[in-house]
Amino acid sequence: MRLSGKVALISGGASGIGAATARLFAAEGASVVIGDIQAAKGEALARSIGEAAAYVALDVTSDAAWADAVAAAVRRFGRLTTVVNSAGISVPGSIEDETLEGFRRTQAINLDGTFLGCKHAVAALKGGRGGAIVNVGSTLGQKAGAIFTAYCASKGGVKMLTQAVALHCAEQGYDIRVNGILPGAIHTEMVEGYVAAGEAQGASREQVLAGFASAHPMKRLGRPEEPAGAIAFLASDAASFTTGAMLPVDGGMLS
Repeated sequence: MRLSGKVALISGGASGIGAATARLFAAEGASVVIGDIQAAKGEALARSIGEAAAYVALDVTSDAAWADAVAAAVRRFGRLTTVVNSAGISVPGSIEDETLEGFRRTQAINLDGTFLGCKHAVAALKGGRGGAIVNVGSTLGQKAGAIFTAYCASKGGVKMLTQAVALHCAEQGYDIRVNGILPGAIHTEMVEGYVAAGEAQGASREQVLAGFASAHPMKRLGRPEEPAGAIAFLASDAASFTTGAMLPVDGGMLS
């Protein structure tokens, strides 16, 4: 129960890494607020977790929606100690194929959304003790891929944003640690989208998944509970002297 007494707002909490994180946090003793635009999934997940969970509508690109979500978390559980910025999208496109509209949409959700999450988290947590922000980056924010132009740019931004916010909180004397994770390919709905795209182009499901697995020295995809475990560690008091870190959860990809 290493997260006992923590209250966490998790963006993108209705699916993928966010949903696995919500389940794990609750199992570890935290109360969780699942922030997402997917109302049906978010409400169903909150019901499955029980009294320790609540759902709130959250469009991460909206400043007002973030303010409302933070306020809802405090109303529901009395305080807020932790914010996890997990919401994100990944749409492939090389520099020749990507459009300005698509590039801006990816930045808006992945980078602007994380910026707003950090901004509202710092405002809510700076008067307390033991606050934590954990951002979900990507190995593709550190090691580029040719067909992930927008995604690489957004996740590279998340890495530097995380470290800048960590330094600011430390310099201001706020008791807020700011860290992130760098997942490799995790078998979530996002990967399933690539499977469907590959099948539409004539590849088999097995071929697409094998292609993802081959990028990792461990020769497999990650499971959602694996990055969730890293997030739980960074949110816990066990990481009390860790800030500005980006923890790979990548099967050795960045080694």
